[in-house]
Amino acid sequence: MPFNTVYESDFYKIEVNPEGKVLYSEWLRHVTEEELITGATKLYEVLRDTRIERALANGQMIGSITPKAKEWMSVKFYELLSQTNLKKLARILPVNVFHQLALESVITRAEGLGKTRFQVKNFSDKEEGMKWLLES
Repeated sequence: MPFNTVYESDFYKIEVNPEGKVLYSEWLRHVTEEELITGATKLYEVLRDTRIERALANGQMIGSITPKAKEWMSVKFYELLSQTNLKKLARILPVNVFHQLALESVITRAEGLGKTRFQVKNFSDKEEGMKWLLES
């Protein structure tokens, strides 16, 4: 499945496959709180503008997340994503169990607050996540 890069920085990349209506995003290294918010906001903008319904977010390299960034993601980020056409979000979690738990707690809180209007599932590898995304 061919992807076109629509955003790239030294810490984050977003690619889309317009035919398959799939987005792939990847954190390229450990990020600061400001970089995380910048990249996540860019993801929202691309989803909003392309109207893509399925996304694979690779967070294996993201590193630790500050309490302030976790709060922003739980309260604001998932609410923004719910304003797009997103139907399914596959997340590739970091290998580090503490980083995994942090990302899992963010989505659990967002769901508890009613901020998610799409399916979210966590995976340990890209192929598994993509397979789930492409199921009807």
